[in-house]
Amino acid sequence: MPTSLPSTGEESKTEGPGRSHWLLSLLLTLVGLAVVASGWGMAKMTLGGGQPDPAMGDSPSETRPPLVRAGDADPTAPEEFLELAAQELRSAPSFHISYTQSVEGRGTAHGWARHEPDSDTAFEHYFKTHSGVRVYRYDLPGTGFIMSAEKGLPGMTVLDSPSEADRRLCSVEFVLGPLDELTGSATDLEMTGTEEIELPEGSRGVQASTHTAHRYTGTFRTLAGDYQPDTGRNTLTRIAEAEFELWVDEDGHPRRLSYTSPEGFGETYDYHPLTT
Repeated sequence: MPTSLPSTGEESKTEGPGRSHWLLSLLLTLVGLAVVASGWGMAKMTLGGGQPDPAMGDSPSETRPPLVRAGDADPTAPEEFLELAAQELRSAPSFHISYTQSVEGRGTAHGWARHEPDSDTAFEHYFKTHSGVRVYRYDLPGTGFIMSAEKGLPGMTVLDSPSEADRRLCSVEFVLGPLDELTGSATDLEMTGTEEIELPEGSRGVQASTHTAHRYTGTFRTLAGDYQPDTGRNTLTRIAEAEFELWVDEDGHPRRLSYTSPEGFGETYDYHPLTT
């Protein structure tokens, strides 16, 4: 049965659940009139209580340029194209990646992560360490970060005071962070060609796929996550310099990021077809 806000004072008790929508509509209408009459600068003053931005106030009829998507940008201009590609991933309503992590002399670790805001978990991250320990990390709406592991934790554990590593590895920032760091720190960036790449099958029924993608190379700084079974803690290692290869398809969607540090540490992320 729908509920309504309780009435106070002389408000009519017959007003139903649509009342809050009516107030919201009125507010949006008033804001819209403010924008039309006085430009964005005056609307900013009305909403924020401050003075309009002088630069905006001088041109009340000026409008913002339309949002540019990565697929509409020039792939031969790597800085702009890759920045827009990172934005495409960040704005995607859901995504699914699989990845591997390799260290010289320690073998290969692997895992996958998915982001589905309408599911029970806003973010789910599975990782099997180099020593074979399975780790499960979650971001649960209304609860926060939760994780469990075959070794080091007593069971499903709520991270009441999450560390920097917890916040990175238990949230969408695990997937979004590397691309943001690449676009923010890349040097010697160049486009080296266009080619087909094949993504392997992912978990949860994600099919293998083939994509025509632009290939970019350069160096960048990033953070690499891990899990320490002896302490039951997530960890982050700062990679000061790593050589990378990044493939972005013709629609501007990242498809694969692979990098290796001078010390022999490397990761490869496969970005399976996005839901847009």
